[in-house]
Amino acid sequence: MTKIVFYTLMLSVLSSSFVACQKKTVKNKNVTNVYQQELESEIWITNHIISLDPKIEHYTLTKFVERKFVGNLTSFADKTHFNSQFVSFCGSDHFTTVSGKYEFFDKDKISIAVDSVTYQGEGKKPTEYRNGKELEFLISKIGDTIIFTKQN
Repeated sequence: MTKIVFYTLMLSVLSSSFVACQKKTVKNKNVTNVYQQELESEIWITNHIISLDPKIEHYTLTKFVERKFVGNLTSFADKTHFNSQFVSFCGSDHFTTVSGKYEFFDKDKISIAVDSVTYQGEGKKPTEYRNGKELEFLISKIGDTIIFTKQN
């Protein structure tokens, strides 16, 4: 085999491997997600506003009990859209809300795509419209706390 043929063959194999590695995760939607019903039926206290900063690797979610509260709340309201926001019972603060779409897949995964980020209160800025890049999270549970761990 000549060197040119060998190098062409190697380049072809490497290119195919690279393309295979770049393919999007195959979402198995035929499997019941064990967390879907619980997540969609509650409002959640979160340690961060979900997907405001795409670099955050972990989110913790605990059930919200109605009371005076300052912090981040998240809801998966209508089977396709979510809201994650900072709330406060007093009005002198920065109020940020992330809105977007979500989808449960596999038995323990969720994909989240941000559509917009709005700012109210003292730190009011123009609404940001994001490209809706999907972030995928593995869902796990320890006690009463649900954990999202970023996968991509």
